[in-house]
Amino acid sequence: MKTLLYFEEYESNLSHELLKRKDIIPVIIRTNKNMKFFSKEYLDSNSGVLNYTIDYYNDIDIEVEKFKKWLSDKGVKLDYFLNDSEYYLEFANAFASKLGLYALNEEQVGWVRDKVNMKERFREIGLDTVDFKAVESKDDVKDFFIKNGSKRIIFKPRRGMNSIGTYMINSLEDIDAINVEFEKGKYMVEDFCYDHEWSIESIVQDGVVLDSYVTYIPNATIWATINNDLNCHMTVPKTPEFFKFVPKEFIQTIVTGMGLLDGAMTIEVFISEDGRVKASELGWRLPGCQATLNHSYSYGIDIYNILLDIAIHKKVNLVYNDKIVSVGDLYLPNKEGIVEEITPLEELLKMDGVIGGEMFAKVGEYQKKRRVGNDASGWVQVIGNDEKETLEKMRNIFNSFRIEVRKGEISRVRKIN
Repeated sequence: MKTLLYFEEYESNLSHELLKRKDIIPVIIRTNKNMKFFSKEYLDSNSGVLNYTIDYYNDIDIEVEKFKKWLSDKGVKLDYFLNDSEYYLEFANAFASKLGLYALNEEQVGWVRDKVNMKERFREIGLDTVDFKAVESKDDVKDFFIKNGSKRIIFKPRRGMNSIGTYMINSLEDIDAINVEFEKGKYMVEDFCYDHEWSIESIVQDGVVLDSYVTYIPNATIWATINNDLNCHMTVPKTPEFFKFVPKEFIQTIVTGMGLLDGAMTIEVFISEDGRVKASELGWRLPGCQATLNHSYSYGIDIYNILLDIAIHKKVNLVYNDKIVSVGDLYLPNKEGIVEEITPLEELLKMDGVIGGEMFAKVGEYQKKRRVGNDASGWVQVIGNDEKETLEKMRNIFNSFRIEVRKGEISRVRKIN
């Protein structure tokens, strides 16, 4: 039995799979900052598992010594460490490193967490990316915008997640309207890329990319969410012929260039019509939305348990289904207000290709519209033979979906042709 130190940001599918394992003794660490994200029911259900709450606001060295004593009192010796939190990545890896466990070093944390450091590293290892610049004032943003020919640019936090705080800049007036408090090292700007956005998810063991899985994204997530357009992602069973690169080899360049050893990577990339790739930004973690479930279902594997195997240094052997299909998640449009009517999940589950889903919005409850990439009233998982078929099924579901809120006219989403 291996003892795994697991940093838990919130209840997740990965957490559930970890708690099922009979070959791993989990030691779960959380912080007093993120405890609010756990339900009492969930905490009660795993109260028998070794768990410890760190005082996030205290000196980390003091907290490490307190934790060491707790381990000693429990007679526990740690073998390995796993973190799948992007928000707490720097803290969790620093904590584990101070315990003598293998973790990302400070430089690696910068490469996978800070988008300026990340893009600088992309260029150092020979990868193409958009022009970018760290900014500390609106004047810096204006300078970049003007030098860019006053063409569209993107403004965002360097360590942002889920597209929170990301803005499209089309004019100097847009810059004046930015309502943020500038701090050194906090914000950046970059050229707007007109190439199509895709994502690639990968599994890495001993510094080797075991495989990479391509996700097709019809519409850029944050803008689709804001406009209530088709917001979906789906596995691509066969690498498109027009790609001028091999996804697995592309990811290996990053893994080797950043000295990454064991874990999962998700990266957004821009691919031109002639198949050339630009690295956008990566996460050293499992992907958001339902991409882990999509790829697992498509290929007939269990990526959650594969990651757990990698964490305890158990050799992974990937065996796929004879027929690889396309599975995707469609995030259902959201409206702000008291929900008066919404297409029920039961009805959506009967539609062609739908194999699962979840509804967040409920009739009679207030639903808030959020400016984040995963804002939705619910989601469904859809299966097809390839991405084209899956996308067509998603369009039909999208066009059939209806949500009405109390204030204003009936909120039908814009039909997709």
